[in-house]
Amino acid sequence: MHDAAALRPLLDRLAAEIDYVYDRVRELPVTPTVGVQALRTKLAAHFDLTQASSAQEVFDGATHFLREYSLHVTHPRYFGLFNPAVLPSTIVADALVALYNTQAGGWSHGPAACEMERLVLRYLAESLGFVPDEISAHFTSGGNEANHTAVVAALAHNFPAWATRGMRALPAQPTIYVSSESHHSFEKVVRSTGLGTDALRHAPVDDALRLRGAQAAAAIERDIAAGLHPLMLVATVGTTGGGAIDAIEELADVARQFRLWFHVDAAWGGGAALIPRLRPLLAGVERADSLTWDAHKWLNVPLGAGMFFTRHASALSRAFGVDAGYIPRSETGAIDPYKTSMQWSRRFIGLKVLFALAEYGKDGMATLLDAQARLGDRLRARLVGRGWTIENDSLLPLVCFSHPSLGRDRVATADFVARLVARGRVWISDVWLPKREWVLRACITSFRADESDLEVLIEELEEVRRSG
Repeated sequence: MHDAAALRPLLDRLAAEIDYVYDRVRELPVTPTVGVQALRTKLAAHFDLTQASSAQEVFDGATHFLREYSLHVTHPRYFGLFNPAVLPSTIVADALVALYNTQAGGWSHGPAACEMERLVLRYLAESLGFVPDEISAHFTSGGNEANHTAVVAALAHNFPAWATRGMRALPAQPTIYVSSESHHSFEKVVRSTGLGTDALRHAPVDDALRLRGAQAAAAIERDIAAGLHPLMLVATVGTTGGGAIDAIEELADVARQFRLWFHVDAAWGGGAALIPRLRPLLAGVERADSLTWDAHKWLNVPLGAGMFFTRHASALSRAFGVDAGYIPRSETGAIDPYKTSMQWSRRFIGLKVLFALAEYGKDGMATLLDAQARLGDRLRARLVGRGWTIENDSLLPLVCFSHPSLGRDRVATADFVARLVARGRVWISDVWLPKREWVLRACITSFRADESDLEVLIEELEEVRRSG
């Protein structure tokens, strides 16, 4: 298939599949029922890659497997990790990106793409309280890359010779401070940057699962006394386990006191910046030296759409700046993302975010996101009304809960969750929380979820609990 006319039957199939998923996803089981070997056997039998097939045949086979053997994270009753339902227009945006196949790593090859991304990033930076002209920002593959970029930027900023001499330029072992509830991406980051896991400090959280200034300061002081070199302090906005928001202002003060790079990991919770009612929860993020935010976690766009913001553009240039003679020079004033980020050849990530923000506007997007947060409030109320206990303290749409009749060990909660999701109507997970042990976790991930979906969740929870 080498011409647009031959592509039209495939596009018709695609449009029909989009209609099907949006109209009938509630009819599909949320959870697939297939084993590894069985699925591999089915795939091998269906797709003979040694023989040519029509694109329509390939499409029909792929959609069959995706329908039947996916955990449907776009289902309104997927109350799981931060994988949202996506706005229809953002699907079109990703198709346009594939059509033009823009090389967004350099301005010369993607001027429209680079400037559209700049427009989006400046708008979101302002919503965070940053002064757009004083920050550098770019899209990433996700939060892991953004957090990785933060550590690299901190090293380049604090140890200018590090970019040329590497770890030999460091006077002592750098250390990074995160809460015990922080994202595990930092464990990958310290390994891949050469710092090692010995550099990572998990400070204890308070009863609300928040990292406070006093706990961070105590850990920093111990390491200074031991001759180590504290490098970075991280505040999390919306922890994965319990949706907690660390004490941002307190931690910013501690970072300033000890001259640490202050990073805010708002990969999920950054969406609260667009909701006027919840924006005060993020007070102090504008003091961050850098910040992570994933649009694909709450802004209802497809994977992946991470974002990185920093007030220290020079650190990015020192860490990633190169002069490649084979790349055409860009216009004066233009920014080449390959010179200020980890990626080189890069997909036009930001178009789907532009579609979402431009289609809904400021007020429309706030309403869309706030509806999810308010549905989380209603879930808490309904659970309490049925005798369940709420185990986290968060205004974000993530609810951790248990029941007096349930055990709190890992085996008991895992068994409960396994029996629940096997029924196919809803999906939740279990999670370990400090001082609570193992509890159940439900997050409102879909903008299409409504009261009827909460009712099904409650019904399923009660049915599985009664069946013991």
